[in-house]
Amino acid sequence: MTNDGFHTALHGRRIAMSVLVLVGLSTSACTSSTSSASPSSTGSASPSSPVTTATPPAATAYAAMVDINTGAITPLPASIATSAVYYAVSPDHTMVAYSGCCSSPDPLFVANIDGTHIRRITAQGQDGHAAQWSPDGSLLVYQQRNDSTYELGNLFVLDMRTGKRTQITNFDQTQSWGYWTTMPIFAPDGRSILFQLPRGQLPGQDNRTEDLWSVPVTGGKQTLVRRNAWQGGYSPNGRWLAYLSPAGAQDALWITSVHGGRPRVLVHQANLDWQRWSPDGTRISYRVDRSIYVLNVASGSATKVAEGGNPEWFDNHTLTAGNPELS
Repeated sequence: MTNDGFHTALHGRRIAMSVLVLVGLSTSACTSSTSSASPSSTGSASPSSPVTTATPPAATAYAAMVDINTGAITPLPASIATSAVYYAVSPDHTMVAYSGCCSSPDPLFVANIDGTHIRRITAQGQDGHAAQWSPDGSLLVYQQRNDSTYELGNLFVLDMRTGKRTQITNFDQTQSWGYWTTMPIFAPDGRSILFQLPRGQLPGQDNRTEDLWSVPVTGGKQTLVRRNAWQGGYSPNGRWLAYLSPAGAQDALWITSVHGGRPRVLVHQANLDWQRWSPDGTRISYRVDRSIYVLNVASGSATKVAEGGNPEWFDNHTLTAGNPELS
């Protein structure tokens, strides 16, 4: 199937599958407690905002795309659907970067969105994780490491036009962290990379925390962005930073102005991770165990849209979901 054919199939399935999904779903909804969209006077989470979820549970989206408006599920092409936990589609919707997790070998691949022209990005013996595209789609950042260890490896940027690969960090490889992912992501202007680094005692996860750092896209001096925070991401307009409480702390999704001020809690939910801004900046997707939610930033309400793993935005109303069975 060509790229145009896959796009046509995707949009066609939205219409056809929405009928199937809506027939199977009850129109009623249930709610559970989360935090309010504003922090308390101490800045801690206070459970009061509703999370809306379909009854019965939303459809399963493993290695698939899910329409968040209709619940329609479109499987990814078979050639790439059986091999990955992480999927990230390029901004122009022509390519997808994907990789497995968390036992070597887990190489990073890039393919056309229709599953053709698959090429390996990481070298033999090296694994790649959580790849993200630059806003203009010309660069790809990823963490390269050896999954047979708990070492961090380093961040690399690949120029998709020239094939040039640049190592932009020089992390300490002498320590063996129990939780090794650095979750790199581009700033909205494409000039720097936001990532997380562990800090604290070893090896227990409960004895250490995470901090958010930034590094120029060409490498160089690392700048501390925020302590005691992880899985960060800037809003597309560059005005807001969303991040999670560090591992071992209360599970909460926070937002703060990049110019300072008091952070506020958007969601307080156990086992919350993998937050991502929508392209238009109005929503944030996240995962709770194997459930995918979408949060309306303005209203503070969150809706369960599917069962699946590691959601990434395809466009403003479609998510890709990885296959948690492979992690």
